[in-house]
Amino acid sequence: MPERTIAVIDGNSLLHRAFHGLPPTMTAPDGRSTNAAFGFLQMLFKMMSDLRPDGVVAAFDLGRPAFRIEALERYKMHRPPTDPLLKEQFPMIKDLLRALAVPVVEVEGWEGDDILGTLAEKGKALGIRVLLVTGDRDALQLVDDLVSVVSTRKGITDIVVYDRDGVHEKTGVWPEQIVDYLGLKGDTSDNIPGVPGVGEKTAAKLIAEHGTLDAVLAAAPGIKGKLGENLREHADAARVSRTVATIRRDVPVDVDLESVRWGTWRAEDVTAAFGELRFTSLLAKVRD
Repeated sequence: MPERTIAVIDGNSLLHRAFHGLPPTMTAPDGRSTNAAFGFLQMLFKMMSDLRPDGVVAAFDLGRPAFRIEALERYKMHRPPTDPLLKEQFPMIKDLLRALAVPVVEVEGWEGDDILGTLAEKGKALGIRVLLVTGDRDALQLVDDLVSVVSTRKGITDIVVYDRDGVHEKTGVWPEQIVDYLGLKGDTSDNIPGVPGVGEKTAAKLIAEHGTLDAVLAAAPGIKGKLGENLREHADAARVSRTVATIRRDVPVDVDLESVRWGTWRAEDVTAAFGELRFTSLLAKVRD
């Protein structure tokens, strides 16, 4: 068994989930919205209590990777602008994390998913167990014997941990097949087209039968009906979708996972940061 466990948080994913999970009426004394930051910390403390990793790192998006935009010009272009009440809470949660002595990692031109993938690789190389805390199902492709994905089942504190068997039970495919599965079914939230008419069940069935996306496309001439027609007509879209959905594991990040420790914060920093936002109940959890 690994001696150390590190949790790597997808900051954008969790902050969005918290924002939509708690009422926007929560505000700091200065009038700033705090629901997303409050919910984020609730999820963090719940995860720490339940899973007890030795350390935590938080990753955030800082632009879109050029390779994804080049592969699919529409990538995430249709998303509406970030709600101003959510946008103002990104600096807030980063300040709170720094007060908790949690490293905040951002790399120009990369998304948080790719930082998660990179830190998972670094952790495995060191024999560290890695928990990837995210609501993004793309991250299931990173799961293996040392890497698990932690997500919320409902609300913001009911968490579930996906290992290899859990990924297969959830999707019908194994972690190493997730990118091929996504190439077929696409992802409307990220504007990844996939193959028209291929949803989760059909994608899982095709991958289970043929093993890989390339094998599915090679078999397409023999697949009858509209499904076979769509696979043949949209083969290039499926390959591009797979490329866009593939999480990179080579982002230039400089984080020493062996030195990351939870609980090394200075009490006065946490008291000041939490007190400014009137997070009294959360401050009590930190003191416990």
